[in-house]
Amino acid sequence: MKKFYSLFLFIILTTSYCSLANDSMPKYWQFKLALNAIKSNDMETYQQLSTNLRNYPLYYYLRYQILKSKLKQANNSEIQIFLQRYGNSYFGKKLRQDWLFQLAKKTDWNNFLKFYIPTKSVKLQCYNIRAKLMTGRQNNSTTQAAKKLWLVDHSQPKACDFIFNYLYKNSLISDTMFWQRIELAAKKGRFKLVNSLAKHLPSQTWVQLWHTMHKKPEHTLRNFSESDLPIARTIILHGVRRLAKKKPLKANKYWQLLQSKYTFSATQIGELQRDLAIAGKKHPMALAWLTAINKEYLNEKANITRIKLALRQQNWIALADFITELPIEQQQTLQWRYWLARALEKNNKIKEALNIYIKLAEKRDYYGFLAADRLGTEHKMQHNSIQLTKSQQNKLMQNPNIARAYEFYRLSKIDGESWLTNAKREWNYAVNLLTKSSKATAAALANSWGWNHQAIVTAAQAGHYDDLNIRFPLAFYEQLKIGARKQNIDLALVYGIVRQESAFKNTARSHAGALGLMQLMPATGRIVAKKIGLKLKNRQNILDVDVNVSLGTAYLRQLLDKFDGNYMLAIAGYNAGPNRAKRWAAKNSCIPADIWIELIPFKETRKYVSRVLFYTSIFENRLGLNAKPLRLFMPFNKNCPDNR
Repeated sequence: MKKFYSLFLFIILTTSYCSLANDSMPKYWQFKLALNAIKSNDMETYQQLSTNLRNYPLYYYLRYQILKSKLKQANNSEIQIFLQRYGNSYFGKKLRQDWLFQLAKKTDWNNFLKFYIPTKSVKLQCYNIRAKLMTGRQNNSTTQAAKKLWLVDHSQPKACDFIFNYLYKNSLISDTMFWQRIELAAKKGRFKLVNSLAKHLPSQTWVQLWHTMHKKPEHTLRNFSESDLPIARTIILHGVRRLAKKKPLKANKYWQLLQSKYTFSATQIGELQRDLAIAGKKHPMALAWLTAINKEYLNEKANITRIKLALRQQNWIALADFITELPIEQQQTLQWRYWLARALEKNNKIKEALNIYIKLAEKRDYYGFLAADRLGTEHKMQHNSIQLTKSQQNKLMQNPNIARAYEFYRLSKIDGESWLTNAKREWNYAVNLLTKSSKATAAALANSWGWNHQAIVTAAQAGHYDDLNIRFPLAFYEQLKIGARKQNIDLALVYGIVRQESAFKNTARSHAGALGLMQLMPATGRIVAKKIGLKLKNRQNILDVDVNVSLGTAYLRQLLDKFDGNYMLAIAGYNAGPNRAKRWAAKNSCIPADIWIELIPFKETRKYVSRVLFYTSIFENRLGLNAKPLRLFMPFNKNCPDNR
């Protein structure tokens, strides 16, 4: 199709443009020609072509491109007309922001205020306040907005310097506020900002001491002899917490010494003792310390730390106690209901455990599936389709932004993936303005187009998780089936990996550099390609669906072979690397499989493994395969007892 399009474009580019602007040519061809004319600065041709595109969904994009290219020369009326017609669109919003930056650059503050609307851009927020100051339209709310932008734990953009200097010159920032911001920044370790703020204080002695405490906590705590003032106590607490990250026992030693000399508040004492207990989680006495934390000062980190430690030690009595001490809302999550049931079962409270397992097993969730496996029952899928009537479809397509997203998406199928980014931008802009029920039908609409990734994302935004056809589509079926069969891997597992890695976005690129459906790192791709005799022309080649699936399934096969067919380790290795998975297996070689997953040290990998196992079960159902329990398998060490 792309080759045909290129040939067609060559033919029509050599033809008189005057003969092109008619209804016999598809609008999207005319649109492409008009866009090329704009890029070539051939405005006469653009005018000829655009006459027939007034009602085309992407006509506004042509207007956007023209105005964007001459933003420095544009006038207010041109921009205003465009924004009146198309301001409620992704590119309308973008043009407004670009125009506001241009007006700020020209210090045209009156017109800046005329075009400004509330935005998340901190730079534009600061320019808005500056515009009010420069035009004499400031009031108390303007000052409060400036203070709110100032009182943060990080540096703000240079665009904010003017309004911050205004606050300083007019003595609108008190010493107390300076100390508030210094404390916020110091807790984050941002001492460049701390030192900058300190210049506004009468004395910098305390700030210098704080900085020294941050860099050399042990030395500074050992020699600390300042007066018993609130700032001194704050600096001590910072140093003890800082030292506890590497030397928790020494931190506790200095804390005991300094606690007797300074009048810390009950809250400060309770919170620091909690943090020291968390820091000492690897000590033999850790469980006792964590158990002794005053309930009033428990936080999420403390709760999770002691639950995980009880799990590691398989101290089922402590585990049950810790879960029942969670806030009520957290106790009711499926995760902690499952682990409470496990603790009750191990504590021989079988009836109570069964009651929880039975209710959990009704849920389509990783922990619900674990509960079903313990009961020996089938996984409940709870499928419920989102209804998309013709009337609903028509109503959504009447939304200009949805119509634009569709046309961009259609172009991406005809003219390459470069248009897909614009489709996603307009789609997200449109969906963010919809109600939850309309978002659900929008997900069904995207799914009907074959836009699987966006349908999955939109269904999640709608809070509608029960349409398994949308959330777990059998997309790229032929490619994945061939890859799975060639490598003798369960197709459901391959689908589970793809669903978690890219959610069926074949152009996916991660921040780390992983590519394609199965998110392969280029280095891994090259190594695997060499092993299976596949020639890679370049990095871009890995994005090709057939190539990506061949490499991804081959790599998964290698991991399964390395770990003797163990799904858990192979999946962990796919995400975090086989060496890490091997280390984790060696460290926790004799614990139940469900605990092993719960104790994976990387949060990302922990979620990854549980989700892929969960997704694999769902895809088994979608593929019409016989139901199996989650592929949890232990022990890794043959000498370990079977302590499921």
